Amino acid sequence: MGRLLTEVANRLQKKTHLHLMMTGWERRIGIVTEDTKTRWHLTFSKGVATCGAWTEEQTADLIVQGDERQMQMLFGGDELVYAFAREQVRIVGPLRDQLKLDAILRLTCK
Repeated sequence: MGRLLTEVANRLQKKTHLHLMMTGWERRIGIVTEDTKTRWHLTFSKGVATCGAWTEEQTADLIVQGDERQMQMLFGGDELVYAFAREQVRIVGPLRDQLKLDAILRLTCK
């Protein structure tokens, strides 16, 4: 999962037209895989995305929950698979942030 999130962050860096969309959007997205009990975060700060393990002390603005397979489909980069996975996972947080994350992930698809 960590490798996959790093790949998402790298795809975001390569798509320079998305930097304007991310600038000013300071958010931490918590990612919880329910079947393997792992927790990751994808952080957007100063127009850059980073990822890492999510600890109990850190807060999240948006939480994405689902099985690891669903998360791999969500962050994998295939737009059709993404659309299916988006319906399978649970996202908790402000609607505006959910829509922003959805737009960013759709635009990073290969």
